[in-house]
Amino acid sequence: MSLLVLGIGHKTASVEIRERATLVPENIRAFLEMAKSSRLASEVVVLSTCNRTEFYFYQLSISVEAFCEIWAKYSELDAKTAKSHLYQIEGDDAAAYIFRVAAGLESLILGEPQIMGQLKDALTLASRYGMAKKYLQRALQMSFNVAKEIRTETNIGAFAVSVAFSAVQLARNIFDGLEHHHVLLVGAGETIELVARHLIEAGVRKITIANRRVERAELMIEELGVEAKAHGLDRLPELLPAADIVVASTAAQEALITKEMTKAALKARKNRPILLIDLAVPRDISPEIDKFSNTYLYTVDDLNEIVESNQRAREEAAILAEQYIEKGLVRWCEWYKIAEIGHSVQSIVTYANRERDEAIHRLFNQLDNEFDAELIEKMAIQLTNRLLHPMIEHLKSLEVAEDESTITELLTQFKI
Repeated sequence: MSLLVLGIGHKTASVEIRERATLVPENIRAFLEMAKSSRLASEVVVLSTCNRTEFYFYQLSISVEAFCEIWAKYSELDAKTAKSHLYQIEGDDAAAYIFRVAAGLESLILGEPQIMGQLKDALTLASRYGMAKKYLQRALQMSFNVAKEIRTETNIGAFAVSVAFSAVQLARNIFDGLEHHHVLLVGAGETIELVARHLIEAGVRKITIANRRVERAELMIEELGVEAKAHGLDRLPELLPAADIVVASTAAQEALITKEMTKAALKARKNRPILLIDLAVPRDISPEIDKFSNTYLYTVDDLNEIVESNQRAREEAAILAEQYIEKGLVRWCEWYKIAEIGHSVQSIVTYANRERDEAIHRLFNQLDNEFDAELIEKMAIQLTNRLLHPMIEHLKSLEVAEDESTITELLTQFKI
């Protein structure tokens, strides 16, 4: 097999299966070392994330069944389960698939950009072990170019498709730049942590976190690696006036931010506007505050509507993105044909040597007198090499110039 993708992902397996299929970093390194020493394949790149574990091969030397046995040794997955959830993509289809992965078209969240960074890390690691060479280097680099083109020319990444990211996008739409605005996060769970990361990426510098357990808020601040302040929920009345943006997501059974609390905060703020985003169910923020003229209140339902609308927009962009995948595949196919020039050169040498040997044999049969057979063979070999050398060098220059038509015409003359 030439280019080959073997993997287990979110389209073929549950999260439990995907967790077992994952290769931890030290096992990826061990696998690459084994692949190199055992000549498992000419080249291999391993991509292992929460939603997919994939192996990109060039010239895998064993059967897929045998490979699943090896996979089981480096993960918590048995070979039978691996085989039953495996997808196998070969040749040009494999190249197109890698392009789609890099562009986020195969991701659980359509168009997400993190996958390209993960692919780059996977390629760097494989290169370090000498397992990403001519073919996978080219395939992955072309996938990065295609992905960049798709992000530039389509809206695949322009629309938020997670509630946390939508909340931050909403804040950016309402306020002109977030770096000078103060954010109050209520809660310290997974959703709030994700919101915090998006806010930091958007340039927010002033963050305060209020949580039932202050130590959990402090731990989150440490994990985020930012300067922020942690407080208990009892401090909300005095924290609210300083906040330009409030995002709340707790497991509280009644509203934490009340109408009266907000009214007092607006008075202290001299009616400067405040954005409140309630991601909790039941709600953390009283719906009554939406009546105030200088408050902008959005609930999780409002954001879900935005997410659904944006998801449809991304799906439309994905249709357009397929055109760039097809163009990238054409470039790959053209390059691949030229890259195979090495095999063609070997075929020419084999052809020339065969013709030479047959000519020498005929000559020996026609000669009656004594002659120096070794000298004749030596001269014939030297003559063949001298005749082939300029043509082979010319073929190599055509490869560099990617002149496929001339290469094809030249090889045809040798019936190759």
